[in-house]
Amino acid sequence: MFRSTAAHDRFRVDPRTKIALTITVGCFCLARAGGALPAVDVVRLGLACLPVILLPLSRRWSATLVYVLLLAVSLAAAAWLLPALVAALSAEPAANGVMPQTAGAMPQTDGVMPHAFGSAIVWLAYATIAMTTQMLPVAMISYWMLVTTTASELVTALARMHMPQAVTIPLAVMFRFFPTAFAEQRRIGDAMRMRGVRLGGTRMFAMFEYRVVPLIGSSVRIADELAQAAMTRGLGGPAKRTSIARIGFHAIDAVLLTLCMACFVVWIGAATGWLSDRTL
Repeated sequence: MFRSTAAHDRFRVDPRTKIALTITVGCFCLARAGGALPAVDVVRLGLACLPVILLPLSRRWSATLVYVLLLAVSLAAAAWLLPALVAALSAEPAANGVMPQTAGAMPQTDGVMPHAFGSAIVWLAYATIAMTTQMLPVAMISYWMLVTTTASELVTALARMHMPQAVTIPLAVMFRFFPTAFAEQRRIGDAMRMRGVRLGGTRMFAMFEYRVVPLIGSSVRIADELAQAAMTRGLGGPAKRTSIARIGFHAIDAVLLTLCMACFVVWIGAATGWLSDRTL
């Protein structure tokens, strides 16, 4: 699932562009830069749709389908389930009780505020839907970056950005840790199934001992081995390293970087009122 296929993809994006794109999506979708400005809501919606384009281009069809389904369910819940829940639990109108909006998709409740118990349920549903709609785009962009970038490409890109080795080495180890840990988890799962340790089986309560404990031990060993491998390959040394990883900016990088800059220009223009004056 997390195996990188960057070396075999025809659709190649420079790791520095991927980092900029991930930061941009995180700022607007997760951190909600720009608040509830209408122009920024349009930007946020466009960034949320971006994984639907990038994942198929990287031949991640199953991830694209899962993302589309999750996003559709979240938006449908925000558009229909939440107002229906509010209407069902509402006791009386409040003076200014308007539910806030999140990610440009949360509906207002027409000045209705539910009673105490209903309010807790509504706000729990609201927080769940809001967190899902805000985190999904960032999670999928991060997943796309992880599966389409090798550790060598990341290290080379960070070196060209003149990042200090105190940042490069931990990132390189972390970048290789997650795919290796997931592969180890699959191997442990196969071994447990052969021994009849599964959910619903006769040895269900042995799941934690036989599955989680070995995974923790393997994770510690994997992290140590990856750190040693990074040091063996010259990371942390005083000499300048060379790399056979092929990275560089292409037309797609120019398009994506322009998109990132345009998002921040729209935010600044909407916040200062310049964009609304131009629109009028």
